[in-house]
Amino acid sequence: MPADPPLARRNVNAPSGKGFDAFGYEIMAETASALGRIGRDLEEALSALRRHDATPGSNRDRDELVQEAADRAWVLFIQRDYLGLKTDHHLREAYDIPGEVMRRVGVFKKKAS
Repeated sequence: MPADPPLARRNVNAPSGKGFDAFGYEIMAETASALGRIGRDLEEALSALRRHDATPGSNRDRDELVQEAADRAWVLFIQRDYLGLKTDHHLREAYDIPGEVMRRVGVFKKKAS
């Protein structure tokens, strides 16, 4: 009887059968779910910024909203990079990230002591 293929050559997308890697499949599913949550967090931050701009007399600090959106974009970029998804250039367009937010990605505000 032939030996099972090495883990790297197994089809982890297969729902069942010989060579099914349930652990690998679970990791891939959780990774996709986490990326989805991170993307939704970014969308929420960008929406809050847009709502602020569309609402005269808003009570939130715009600078904080821009920084929050930049921080969430940074998390998405870093997570994608960690997973080997190196093509982030399309994310600015896909999420409609304003230039002022992009200029703050990876820049952290000094906390008041």
